[in-house]
Order: sequence, then structure tokens, then C-alpha cells
Amino acid sequence: MSTDFDALADAALDVLHRHGPLTDDDLAAHLADAGFGDVDELVDTIVDLDHPYLDLLPDGRNVAVDTMLEGRVFTHRLSAAEIAADAVGVDEIAPALIPASGDPEHDGFEIVGNDPEDELLAERGLSDGELPDFEIVLLPPGSLAGWSAGDVVAFGVTEGRVRWHRVDGELAAGPDLAALVASDAEFPIVLEDLILNLAADDPAAFAEPVVPLNEWITAAGFERWRDVIAPGGFDFAEYSRDRRFAAYADELELDRESVPDVLTFVALVESFEDGVELDARFVDYGAALYQGLSDPYVASVAMGEILRRELAPSSLAQAAEVLLSFGSRRIAAPAHWFAGRAAEFDGRIQDAERRYEQAVAVDTEFAPALVTLARYASDRGDAVRGLTLLDRVEGGDEEPLYEVLQFFRPVDRPDLGRNDRCWCGSGRKYKVCHLGKADHPLTERAAWLYQKAAMHTDLPEWSALLFVLADVRTAHGDTGDAAFYEALTDPLVTDTALFEFGAFAQFVEQRGYLLPEDELDLARQWLTVKRSLFEIEQVQPGESVTVRDLRTGESYEIRDRSASRRVRTGALLCTRVVPVEDTWQIVGGAEPVAESQRSALLELLDDPDLDPRVLLDRLSGGSD
Repeated sequence: MSTDFDALADAALDVLHRHGPLTDDDLAAHLADAGFGDVDELVDTIVDLDHPYLDLLPDGRNVAVDTMLEGRVFTHRLSAAEIAADAVGVDEIAPALIPASGDPEHDGFEIVGNDPEDELLAERGLSDGELPDFEIVLLPPGSLAGWSAGDVVAFGVTEGRVRWHRVDGELAAGPDLAALVASDAEFPIVLEDLILNLAADDPAAFAEPVVPLNEWITAAGFERWRDVIAPGGFDFAEYSRDRRFAAYADELELDRESVPDVLTFVALVESFEDGVELDARFVDYGAALYQGLSDPYVASVAMGEILRRELAPSSLAQAAEVLLSFGSRRIAAPAHWFAGRAAEFDGRIQDAERRYEQAVAVDTEFAPALVTLARYASDRGDAVRGLTLLDRVEGGDEEPLYEVLQFFRPVDRPDLGRNDRCWCGSGRKYKVCHLGKADHPLTERAAWLYQKAAMHTDLPEWSALLFVLADVRTAHGDTGDAAFYEALTDPLVTDTALFEFGAFAQFVEQRGYLLPEDELDLARQWLTVKRSLFEIEQVQPGESVTVRDLRTGESYEIRDRSASRRVRTGALLCTRVVPVEDTWQIVGGAEPVAESQRSALLELLDDPDLDPRVLLDRLSGGSD
């Protein structure tokens, strides 16, 4: 039985409203009594509950924030700019605004992000970023008329609503902040956590207007930086850097020590992208600054960041040369690999292979280059070399290419010497013709050829297109993440990118020289074949299927044991039927088409100006 997290969160809030802060065990017990399931399972589920009013105190108790803040008041001393704009910076009154988090127009005021380009702020004269706060409360125009700089405004929670008023007279000093901080506390401390913990333990805390939070913090000998506080003199700059690096490490799944190497290299590439001269900060520490990139995983993460930011191949190539200029053998392998990737993205396939070979010459275990070179071997039909390269990579047998190469591993011919004439009749010596290379017939290697081309869509320009096509493919069905990522490798999506959008033509142009001659000839034939609508005329289960192209009237016998057991006579398929020697094959999958769609789809296929995305949408469930 699936968990209704929204209902469970509402029930948890109700329990906390009635009983106050509770541990996970106690909260789970109350929810179990209310019929929400087993206590032990609820303990594990509570941590996943998400609601703006649910929070966790530093001591581990769950708390309903709106209850904790009921009756609390927080103050702020206004500046002249705020009065003129009828606006209030939120930094000091933020706790009182939590109940307004889901309602931007709470009790007559509006909470907006402090964006200098925001039209509302511009209308109030705050487009210059004069207020430092992260967010700003906009009061109705004229609300602060007659107020003076230094006047105090108070925001508080009453009966679950946020209300504000002017405070006259002296303000109390507020709770003893130093006494609230444990002697073994780790700094900095999140201010909201401290205030919620105080509110949970002391009903009188902030029940009356006291000095604004920043003044309260300073008076106690502490300093504030954004949402945290620490004793005076604390190095917030180092803390900020560490927190940023920790966030990157978590996001990129890196160890903390590798983050500076990745970020610095990405920044180096970006500097060339921006056309600026080489900054000293990228070279002052020499090769030591980039040592982490010698780890293949770290280098791959850096490459992923460069792709995500869509940086130009030329910028990546320049950055790679900077790494090589340091002369450190340790980072030469990733530098050559980066240069190879740049060349490949730019369509310079031979230059890319030379760089990958150089990377492996420097570091025989540099996995990214080994995996890429295995693809070159595959393109050439050299399954033995491809497998040898992948076997040098930890986990190389898990690469998708590995299984393909295993299938096409050549059969040994012990009866032939290296210098004997090849068995295939080419007239060439065995060592230069088929030694170590696939000796499978072209009818079998056609599937390999298609997979080689499909791997070409890994290039950035095609990867971006696949994301667009996956969106189209899932527009009329399951729109969840799982369905989307499955659509990225959907046969129809891949085939549309290859043929209708031109990835296959580019593959032939750029990598065709790597292919065995018969595969290159076959690939050129495939370029002339258009997608069409076929009707199944005859089925010989376990042997073949005969299909008729409804646009040309031609029939084709396709020998396929598996497919012949799954289809029925009269069914319609939208696919591509391609020649392979004296036979015919279906590549790129076959999309079933309902009889009711026959005429509309034929009309669509006959349109010379057809947008391939429209066809993909129609085949995925879209309508006119």
C-alpha cells in the first residue's frame, strides 16, 4: 500500500499542534494510533514528510512551526529607503513570516525576492539593490507615511496570521543569547534553529517586542552571516567556501578535496569562452592546482560540468593546452583526453583519436580514453581490440559496448598464418584483413552498424536533441522522470534523431572512414531510405514476415524469427525497411499504428515539409 504523504503530513501537524514538539518515536506512535500504519514503518517515513510548517529542532524533536511562533513578535529598525518605498527587509523578521510562506499577499502585504530587475521593486524605487535582504516585504503604498528612519516595526503571529504594527518606547534587551548557546556548540549555528528551540522551551521568548535580531546578536558578542551566527571574529569567508565546496561535492558526487580542481578547470574553460586573457589564478599554483583531474572519475565529472554549461569545444581545447603546458605527467592524460573530446565535438575525429592514444600512452589505465578508443575499435569492426581495451578498465565489462563486442568477437582461424591470404577472398594478407576482426556476415553486422551510429548521438548537439524528442515522446502518457529517461533511449526517438534530423548522415561523414568498406557502402544506402507505413501481408511464425509499403506498393520479406512470432497479418507498422545485401531488415524499431490512423498517417508521411517532431508526436499518441 502506497503512502499518502500529504495526508500523513497533515496528520503529523495536527498531532504536533495538540501535543507540542515530539520525537520521531512519539510522533509515530500517535500516527499509528490514528490508523496510519505500523509504528516502525512510520518512524522511517516521518523523515520524508515535506510541509512548510514541519521542522526539526536541533535536539531531534519534530515541531509545528506555526504553533511555536504563535504570539511571537520580531522587530526591525527601518531605514529611510524602506520608509520611502513602504518596504521592509525580511532578515530580522523572517521567523514571523514563516506562516506567510505559502501566501505572498498575507494580510495586505506581499513578499518578493530582492531582484533589482523586479518590476514591483522598480515601481517602489528599489531597483538599485539598496536593501541587502534576500527578500522584501512590500506594504500597501502610504503605509509608512509619517515614519522616520530608526522607527521600529514589529511583525508577529496572532491566531495563525502575520500582522504588523509600529512599536513606540524602549525595547527590551531580549533573551540572553550567550546563555542559550551550549559550551560544546559547533559554529556557525543556524539562527532559525536557535529561535525555534528557544520558542519551544520558553513561552515568554519574543512574546513582547525586543531589540531587532541583528542588534540582539551583536550585543551578545556574536556576528551574523546570512542565516547563521557565530562568535565575533569567526571566519565566515572560509565557512562560505567550505559550504559551497561541500554542496558541489554532494551535487557532483565527488570527495571534498577534488572540488577545487573541478571548479577551477571549469572556470578556466569559461574564461576562454568569455575571451579573456589567461588569469594568473589559473596558473600561479602550477600543476598542483589540477592534480585531482588525474582521477578518471573526477575528470569525467569536470567534463560533465563543461557539457552542462554548453561551453564551446574551442574553449575546452585551449584549457587542455594550459594543463599540458605545466608539463606534469600526472595531468597529461586528462589533458589529452579533454583535447580529444574537444576535437571530437568539433568533428575532427582523427585528431581526437590521436589525443586519446596520447592519453593512454601517458597513463595506461586512464579509463575515459580507453573506453573511447574501444568505440573506435568497434567502428573499425575490431572486436578483439575493443574488448582488450575495455578489459583494462575496472568495470569495463559493464559498458554497453562490451556485450556487443562479445557477440561479434571473431572466430579463431588456426589454420591460417598471419601472412597467408585471407579466407574472405579479398586477396589481402590475413593479418591486414580479418585477423582479430569480425568475420560475421554483413546481414549480422547490420545491427552492429546501427549501434555504432546510435552511439554518435552521445555528442552534445545530439544529446540536447534527444531531450527535446523525449519530451515529445512522453507528452501524451506517463510524464514522470522514469518514463522520460526511458524515452531517451527509445528506438523511435533514437531513429528520429539519426535519420530525420541528420545524426546518421553526420556519422557517415565524420566516422565513415573507420568503418569496414561493406558497412560504409551499406550505411550510404540506408541514407536514401525513408520511413513509411507498412501492412503485414504474411507471417511465417519463427521464420519471416512479409510487409507491404502502403506508399509505394512494394513488398519485402523480412527474415526475423522473433518478430515473426509477435505480429499478425493485417497489422500496421510505421518503420524503416532497409536493404542488407540481398535481404531486408527493419532498423530503429517498428511503431504499431491503429487502423483508424492509416489515412492520416499516410498523408502526414507524404508531406514534404513534415516536421519530424510532429510525426513523433502522432506516433506517441498525439492527435491533429
